[in-house]
Amino acid sequence: MDQSSVVDRILVCIRSIKGIQDMFTLQEADRFRLLEIEARAEKKAFMGMGMCYNSGIREVLRCPVVILAITTMDFKWGCQSNMLLKKGDEVVGEEVRDPSRIEDLEKQANVSFLHKNFVIYKDKIDFPRDIIEKKCCFELPALTGGEALPGLQEFGDYLFCFPSTAGDVFLKKVYYEEKDEWGTGTVLFGFKEG
Repeated sequence: MDQSSVVDRILVCIRSIKGIQDMFTLQEADRFRLLEIEARAEKKAFMGMGMCYNSGIREVLRCPVVILAITTMDFKWGCQSNMLLKKGDEVVGEEVRDPSRIEDLEKQANVSFLHKNFVIYKDKIDFPRDIIEKKCCFELPALTGGEALPGLQEFGDYLFCFPSTAGDVFLKKVYYEEKDEWGTGTVLFGFKEG
């Protein structure tokens, strides 16, 4: 089966995922432009709290097939952490999306909630000092497909991630007729086998 028919089948599967409004195959030149935009965004403080590194974008953009999807608020990311706080290679905080895990973490003395679902592991970080002194960095990792998005498993290993706000605006401008409608977002799917 040639690559274009595989991509067509991938697009059919992605279109059937709840919360996907539209989708496009990311062009090679736009991969480089997006990476440049992400690198510039990383030089700015993330929500005023520290630096951010979008490792997910880098992993997804290395895949042979990259699909951009415009999402609505109905799109479900699954229970994986979309954001980590790292000190070196160690995770010292993370977004937690699983309600039962949040409930368990609320009972632990070494955990503080920065937000209703973002935890800081107090025994691993001097918070907020480590962030102020730039010893920590927020990371946006690539998420693995697994069972989070039904129907895509037949295409082998795949990843998905979301861009920064600047990347989101760029992608919508280029692929989505410059529409930046309230409640829409972007997600990138990377397929390792194409």
